[in-house]
Amino acid sequence: MLRSPFVTLARGRFGSASGRLLEQVRGGRVVTREQLVRATGLSPATVTRNVNALVEGRVLRERPDLVTVGATGRPGLPVEVDPEEYVVVGVHLGTRLLTVALGDLAGQVIVSRTREREPHDVPDFTWVGEQVIDMLRDLPRRVPLAAGLVAPFAELRLDRNRTAEQLQEVLGLDVATSDHIAAVAAAEFIHRRHGTGGVTAYLYARNTAGFAVAADKGEQTEVSRVASLAHFPTRSTVPCGCGRTGCFQAAVSDHTVARLAHDAGVVPRAEIDEVHRVAADGVPAARRLLADRARLLGEIAAVVRDMVNPDRMILVGQAFTGFPGVLDEVVSAFGSATALPPIELSFTRFGTEIQALAACTIALGPVYDDPLAALPTHRRPRATRRTTA
Repeated sequence: MLRSPFVTLARGRFGSASGRLLEQVRGGRVVTREQLVRATGLSPATVTRNVNALVEGRVLRERPDLVTVGATGRPGLPVEVDPEEYVVVGVHLGTRLLTVALGDLAGQVIVSRTREREPHDVPDFTWVGEQVIDMLRDLPRRVPLAAGLVAPFAELRLDRNRTAEQLQEVLGLDVATSDHIAAVAAAEFIHRRHGTGGVTAYLYARNTAGFAVAADKGEQTEVSRVASLAHFPTRSTVPCGCGRTGCFQAAVSDHTVARLAHDAGVVPRAEIDEVHRVAADGVPAARRLLADRARLLGEIAAVVRDMVNPDRMILVGQAFTGFPGVLDEVVSAFGSATALPPIELSFTRFGTEIQALAACTIALGPVYDDPLAALPTHRRPRATRRTTA
């Protein structure tokens, strides 16, 4: 199992004042300054000063149209994250696909583009730069603040720092990096963060497989205990590139399922979308392949659950979401294989967008750590003091 650095999702009282406030606004969607004082414990003066600076810097925007009518006392003026001024660039370097996306400060993907690649290909960051320029032409008012690079670095045999430097040279932006599995878990957690105290385990499977754990410690939230499941042994007889058979990643990948379907004459091309299409059309052999994979996914999910014993478990990646018709097989196999009492088991709400969303989430990290410092120098509010008090 390959270790990766953890991803801090919320710094709580350990973060900058502006970062703590921005995090609360993102979580609450639309909140007043008075609510921010209660939520963060910061003084009213600190909240007012930093919220005003964030509004001036176009990180937040005021919503006078949402003032509560008829409230006792002077009504608070709500603020929300301004999604229309800035963007971050998310780059996801997968084993089979290269994705580039633009995301807003609220954490939503605005636009993304993808091209195919082979695992041994040199990352084509020139193409990434061209796509970013082209996408920004369609969003002329948007200002890019930072970039995020997500990849299974160890599996692709890439040096994380050197690869980030290459992307930074192309984009001219600071680049934050993350292991693929940790980034996916971070994106999932942030979009589910309310009511998710304790420990959440995420199992990802597509052409890469692994799991991560998000721990909400109250004061701070982070994704840690990231592990690859590439060569975790299973009952499968599918050969792996390592020379053995039954390795989890090789057994459940989209690439493997598509190849098996093509070799069996089920589909005309070795593409997972073709397998999904003919399975939806009722071809038994295609559905059988997908159901077999679903049961294997459920069994390994149960093993991970029994090892980690989390409060809840979320299954992520197109191996799960690509063909919803066999999700019952996953749930059934999970229930039969786990040795522990029943647990909350759910599937990602993000389908093909998850790679772009994960990369944009990592790009947002430095912005949320210190949003005022992340702004271009000429856009930073002038008389703003940085404080954590």
